[in-house]
Amino acid sequence: MNQDVTSLISRLETRTHQLMLQYDNLQQQLKETEQKLAEQQEYSRALEEENHELEEKYARLKMARLVDMADDDDLRTTRKRINKMIASVDKCLATLKVQ
Repeated sequence: MNQDVTSLISRLETRTHQLMLQYDNLQQQLKETEQKLAEQQEYSRALEEENHELEEKYARLKMARLVDMADDDDLRTTRKRINKMIASVDKCLATLKVQ
């Protein structure tokens, strides 16, 4: 019976040692996973910041394009007015030459 108890204690010690090693291994894996999570969160934050900056740049570019288009419309309108004025002056000159 003494041998059975010794064998049982030996198996129990072995199993306890294995469990402690497993626990240490899991603790290490947990630390590594937490580190990876922190890195991914930092990367995600950096991407969100970059995305926000790009959205702001895009909004500014859209606004600049709208202003540029407005300038183009004003330019076309001004050219049309000038062309009408030139045509009117040409008619007046033609009328004066005839008289």
